[in-house]
Amino acid sequence: MGIRKQIEKDLAKVLFVNDDISQKEIAERINCTEKTVSKWVKEGDWEKLKTSLLVTKDNQLTALYGQLQSVNDEIKTRPVVRDIPNFMLKPVKLKTSSGDEVLEYPKYEPKDYPILIGNFPNSKDTDMISKLTTAIKRLETETNIGETISVAKNLILFIRSIDSKFANQLTTYCDAFIKQKMSDGTK
Repeated sequence: MGIRKQIEKDLAKVLFVNDDISQKEIAERINCTEKTVSKWVKEGDWEKLKTSLLVTKDNQLTALYGQLQSVNDEIKTRPVVRDIPNFMLKPVKLKTSSGDEVLEYPKYEPKDYPILIGNFPNSKDTDMISKLTTAIKRLETETNIGETISVAKNLILFIRSIDSKFANQLTTYCDAFIKQKMSDGTK
């Protein structure tokens, strides 16, 4: 398949999957037959893709924020474990004044010993937090071709309610802009 045809197919896929545009309208917009679009839909299993769009950017962000909150909650509620030497945790035999043997635990102050595990992030926690925040930042700041199409679609729908002739002209320009972005790799 040639580069131009692949670009048209990619645009058709985005229009079909993301924007719920009919195969007939897609064929008109990319200047090919409805039969070709129908073939692409079947071969690429685009109906299944359309259904799986429940994994939207917003849903992914919500899930990532939830995971980050869970990590932070786990850290906050983690019990503090002190590095108390083992001999302090075992009973010692002592003799009473009457000569009887008794077991007694040594007295110690836990605060006198360093924290072994605490409610602050360790290196594993820090790595997880870093990866989650990086993924969140990337999702919040990147714009992909699907979002470009979505913005163009919303703009066209808005303008169509005011001036349908201009909206049709704008649709042509938006389609050309999107095709160019897809072909030069600036998605």
